[in-house]
Amino acid sequence: MFFTNFGRVVAWFATVAGIFGVVAGHEFDINQAESVFANMLNIDASQWNGKQGKVFRQQGYIMLFCGLVLGILTEISRSVAGRREE
Repeated sequence: MFFTNFGRVVAWFATVAGIFGVVAGHEFDINQAESVFANMLNIDASQWNGKQGKVFRQQGYIMLFCGLVLGILTEISRSVAGRREE
C-alpha cells in the first residue's frame, strides 16, 4: 500500500504542476514581454517569450498526462487491494 499512497501524492503533484505549466505557457503567449513569468525568469526578448511559452505548454501537457495516468493506475491498485482484503 505504500507505493499506492505515494503514487497518489505524486499523481496530484504532477497534475497540479502540469496545469501550472499550461497556464504559464499561455500567459507567456498572451502578455509577451510584460509576462509575470518573463520578469521572474529575466527574459527580455518577445521571441524568447514565445519559445519559452511553447516549452512550458509542452512540458505542462506531458506532466498533466503523466499525472492523470499515474492517478488512474493508483486507483486501480487501490481497487485490486480492496478486493483481496475482503
